[in-house]
Amino acid sequence: MVGKMSPKLSSNSSPSTKLALVLDVGTTGVRAVVFDQGYNVISRAYKKLKRSTPKLGWVEQSPLEILNSSKLVLRQVVRKVGLPAKSYVGFGLTNQRESSILWDSHTGRSVYPSLVWQDSRTKGECNKLEKKYGQDVRQKTGLAIDSYFSASKIGWVLQNVPKARSLLGQGRLRFGTVDSWLIWYLLENNPHLTDYTNASRTLLFNIKTLRWDKNLLDIFNIPKFVLPKVKASRASFGILKKDVVGFTLPTVSVIGDQQASSYAAGSKPGTTKVTFGTGAFAVQVLGKRFVIHKPLFTTLVPNQKGSGKPLYAVEGKISDCGARFEKVLKNPAAFRKLSHVMALEVNTFMKLLPKKPKELIVDGGVVRDGPLPDVLAKVTGIPVKKQAIPDGTALGVAKLIIN
Repeated sequence: MVGKMSPKLSSNSSPSTKLALVLDVGTTGVRAVVFDQGYNVISRAYKKLKRSTPKLGWVEQSPLEILNSSKLVLRQVVRKVGLPAKSYVGFGLTNQRESSILWDSHTGRSVYPSLVWQDSRTKGECNKLEKKYGQDVRQKTGLAIDSYFSASKIGWVLQNVPKARSLLGQGRLRFGTVDSWLIWYLLENNPHLTDYTNASRTLLFNIKTLRWDKNLLDIFNIPKFVLPKVKASRASFGILKKDVVGFTLPTVSVIGDQQASSYAAGSKPGTTKVTFGTGAFAVQVLGKRFVIHKPLFTTLVPNQKGSGKPLYAVEGKISDCGARFEKVLKNPAAFRKLSHVMALEVNTFMKLLPKKPKELIVDGGVVRDGPLPDVLAKVTGIPVKKQAIPDGTALGVAKLIIN
């Protein structure tokens, strides 16, 4: 059985005077979306991002392209809506997590391309560290020591980029995931900030104490001063600069993309969602108690209000998704066949979860019109609900802003 969550997307809805401006920075592209207070999409703008693979296992992106594309889509979507600043309640952003950028705090220039979450150049080093420190690190972070996460990416840049080492010695080097990089540039006075969900994917943040952890920093030989200050996903992050969209806005939400779509699905323990984007990711909310449930990772998601102490959740990447479906978009038979393969992969993953889901909430472009939700329901035996709009990540941010 396949259902659809409310609210329903209404392209004809009349914009209220309580709009949310959302920036959704993915791996394949950047999207800006304006929502009204009923979470209807008023307007969208999109710009594709490039990725480079200079060596096998290396995946990089230009921090400057990410920044400029973000500014472009924000300006486009605000121009399309054509309403003044007083119509907006706030600005928020969600982002590809783990991808790592280091820059000069004096000039704002990045010292190296962004090392994308898919980048596996540090796999060998991570395997060695996992054998030595893996159990202790998982007890603090909920994660395995893996090249997927930020810590080893930071270490690689420090070891291999002389400019980074020089700036480190001068106290000028700063690190951030994509959210921190954009906050630095888009907000007044260049704040160096992130949120709990993005920090929780670095291998440097203790998700029990909600602090950067000295022992974790020592393992990866990273000084604390390069790291951003951490806030709740719904908090006061600063003011969007006037030159970005033509007026200032309070920035009240920052959150990692998978946690954003999880928040859009709900915050009750047992809530389970799957996002089909560049990769297919599943999250199940645990609640207030930290639990290790291998082979899944334990991570943080916002509580119902979005502010204050977050909740725990288990998460895992099921498989690559976007590139596989892109190859068969014009072949209905091949698309259905791949949908069945993907449903089998999801079903295998569902059996690993702490609780069997009562329903499965899905989002992402491939679930909008294709057969995937129906096939998924038949294969898993779990009722499937499509998110009200395919942009589940952006919807989560809108809910944090407007709530």
